[in-house]
Amino acid sequence: MRRSIIRVRTKKTVRTLQDWLCAQTSHWEQFLINELYETLLRLYKESEKPFPGIGILVCNDLENIPVFPLYKTSPSLVSSNLYDGLLQISSLQSAYHDGFHVLSEKLKVTHAAQYFYPSPIPGMELDAHKHYGARYFVAKIGSMLPDVHCSAIVGSNYGVCVFEKGKLIKSYNND
Repeated sequence: MRRSIIRVRTKKTVRTLQDWLCAQTSHWEQFLINELYETLLRLYKESEKPFPGIGILVCNDLENIPVFPLYKTSPSLVSSNLYDGLLQISSLQSAYHDGFHVLSEKLKVTHAAQYFYPSPIPGMELDAHKHYGARYFVAKIGSMLPDVHCSAIVGSNYGVCVFEKGKLIKSYNND
């Protein structure tokens, strides 16, 4: 009799622990998204004009992500700070300003200037009437890939946009 009580409590404890871990993961992802958004918003507001724009992927592993490096070399980032690193590589003076930059889930730049080419998702609505262009659509579609935590873009036409699972979850436009 005592064993069944222990099992029930153990299953309940394990279930509670799983729920807690899921909640913590969700809180961590929200923290990352907010941190990324605030950094990109600062970049948008403080960067030199004209600003060439930037594309961001947040993921830990590129094995299943359709990317191709635009350059054979990587930039030497002078700072481990996300804002400073992105400011350095997104400047028009940087050879690495084009393409998408890949960040780890700890928001560290792992790959710069990547050609990102996700396949269109059948049935996904693309807001073509807004005239946003390829970078916007690629970020939106790319955020639906299983290994991508989120994607983001910054550009003069649309401001700052952060996508998760194909949905625009945070945005800012100074219009």
